[in-house]
Amino acid sequence: MALRSPPTLALATKLVKPSALRYCPYTSVRYYSAPVDDSIPSAKRKHIPSSGTYPKGFLVSGTYVGIKVSNKSSPDLAFITSETPCAAAAVFTKNKFQAAPVTVSRAMLKRRNNKGIRSVIVNSGCANAVTGKGGMEDAEKMGIEADKCFDSPSDGLGLSTIVMSTGVIGQR
Repeated sequence: MALRSPPTLALATKLVKPSALRYCPYTSVRYYSAPVDDSIPSAKRKHIPSSGTYPKGFLVSGTYVGIKVSNKSSPDLAFITSETPCAAAAVFTKNKFQAAPVTVSRAMLKRRNNKGIRSVIVNSGCANAVTGKGGMEDAEKMGIEADKCFDSPSDGLGLSTIVMSTGVIGQR
C-alpha cells in the first residue's frame, strides 16, 4: 500500500519534537482513533482513553488518508513514534503466505538487531498480503516515508520503522 497523499508535516510536528523533525509529507492529526466526526459508538467508549498519557517518550496519532475507497472519513493510518531510537520486539506469523509488511518488518528488526527503532506505521484498509513484488515495494515505501519524519540514522542499517497493514487481502 503506497501512501497516496502528501499529508504529514502537521502530523509529524504534533508527534515529534521539532528538533527531531525533518520533512514529513502528512497534513492532519488525531490523537485517538475515534471517528473523525467525534461520534464514538457506545459499545466502544470503554476502549477510548479519556485521560492519562502515553508511555514517556512515545507519541501516537491516527488520521484519515483515504487508503480504502469506501472509507470517506474514518481514521485509517496510525503512527506511533519514539522520541529517541528504542529497542523493539515483534511476534510474526509463521504462515507460508506472509504479507509484505511482515517480511519487511521482520527483516528490518533482524538487520537492526531489534535496536534503533523510531516508529510503527499501521494502515487499515489494505492488508498488502498476496500482492507480490509490488506489495513489497509498497511496504518499503511506507517505512521510508515514515522515516522521513526523523533525522536519518547514521548507522547505515536502513529503515527504522515497523510497517503493519490490515484490511483486504490481495489488493494494493
